[in-house]
Amino acid sequence: MAQKDSDPQNYSIDDMMERLRSHGEGPRDGEPRLVTREDGSQMYRMRKRKRRTEQPKKEKEKRQQRFRVAQVVFVVAIILLAGLGVLGGVIYLNSSAYRAVVLGRIRTWTGAEPQLTQFRVSPVGAAARAIELTWPKNSILANLKVDAVAADLQFSSIFGGAWKGSEMTGASGKLLLRRPVAGAVPADRGQRGECPFQFRYRIPKFSVMMGEVDRPALRVQDSEASLIVLDPAAGTSNLQLEGGTLNLVGLGDFPLEFASLQFENGGVRVGTARLLVAKEGRGEIEILNRDQGTLDLAGGHSELGLRVQQLPLTRLLGASFGEWLTAEIESPEVEGDGSLRFRTDEASAFSFRIPFRATASSNSVTQSLPFLTILADAMEEPWYQAPRFDAEAQGVLVREAGIVPGNVGVDELRLESRGRLFLAGRVMADANGNLTGKLEVGLPVAAISDLSPSFRSVFQRREGGYAWATVNISGTGRQPMDDLKQQLADADTTVAPMSGGEESVEDAFRDLTTPESR
Repeated sequence: MAQKDSDPQNYSIDDMMERLRSHGEGPRDGEPRLVTREDGSQMYRMRKRKRRTEQPKKEKEKRQQRFRVAQVVFVVAIILLAGLGVLGGVIYLNSSAYRAVVLGRIRTWTGAEPQLTQFRVSPVGAAARAIELTWPKNSILANLKVDAVAADLQFSSIFGGAWKGSEMTGASGKLLLRRPVAGAVPADRGQRGECPFQFRYRIPKFSVMMGEVDRPALRVQDSEASLIVLDPAAGTSNLQLEGGTLNLVGLGDFPLEFASLQFENGGVRVGTARLLVAKEGRGEIEILNRDQGTLDLAGGHSELGLRVQQLPLTRLLGASFGEWLTAEIESPEVEGDGSLRFRTDEASAFSFRIPFRATASSNSVTQSLPFLTILADAMEEPWYQAPRFDAEAQGVLVREAGIVPGNVGVDELRLESRGRLFLAGRVMADANGNLTGKLEVGLPVAAISDLSPSFRSVFQRREGGYAWATVNISGTGRQPMDDLKQQLADADTTVAPMSGGEESVEDAFRDLTTPESR
């Protein structure tokens, strides 16, 4: 029997529509479909998906993946190259070649011969165990040594022409200044361009000495020093000192509150300085530079202004002057500036003249002078043993240039206790404490008339309601002497008073002919 065709060639319209519907409802790609074979058996048939030869989505994903891999490789290569560059740079920065470059820059800019100990550099900082600079003899700068130097560096400047950073510090430092060799001409370093080390420099424990190491004329100890470069070319820089102690030869130690120096191409300019008499802050000495002049470092005179406030009179005169005259003094308000002068070619580096007056609260007293005891006995008044001057106390503190430490004393001295005593004159003390000088001693004219003829003979000059005698001062600061006793003894041999203790003929004639004595 012939097998019936399972798929007849002829279809009716209804059959065709039925087949179309059954195909439309068939399984999708990748889903199983139940079919009947010619022999009547059934099976599931999976419809296979037709694949395209090109797939844009997959190709895009592959391209992106390849690009990311290339990026990672490039970044890693850059990091490796940078690391190798940094490593090579660090090796170079710590090489002898770069060390020579740094030393050359220091030598060019400072004019000194530098030495670096344990010098090391990294991309963010530089350090050295010590740096020492030694200048030639034609410079007032002699030697500078700074220990434990450290600086922070901007990475961008490390390979440039100038190191830049916020601060360079040192644990401690010492600077020695000296008098330049006479006639020496400072070396001309020419055009130096931009400063190769642009920092704020700070040393918390800094010392400065001027003069010979064993006998410095000036010494600053344990001060905090800051040096600020005021322009990129380093033509101007400012050195500030805060705290510590200032020692002036022959005058002792003074607590230093503040001092500033400005270094310029043309020299050194003092800004201002304040010294305290005691650490508790009472008493002050101020050094001024009102004319803004530079210091003459070639052997000529340099002059600065000087003012004092609440200062013990003997503090600037030293121990050689003694304590026979005491007062608390200040500079007058109007035209009261004193002068501080010094020159670098003398052993005694400085001298001064400081006008003064006693403060309102001052207890201005003279004592220990022999003539005061003579006056107290003659006037029968113990007040004259140590007179207090409440009407006027003024004069000029003086330190003369010369052999160290120079003569010190008071000039133009005027001490008055109204109606009792007036002293005027000049007294100086040398380095060994020997006193020389003269004091004009004035006693009220009315009081002289009751004294002995020898007193009237010695105090014979009349002026301003006082009878005056000139007393020569000698002895030492610790034991002052005068010649009033000798003058009275000499007068006893030349004056013959009338009996009854009356005035001598010479005294009576002088009283009648001198209007001021009436």
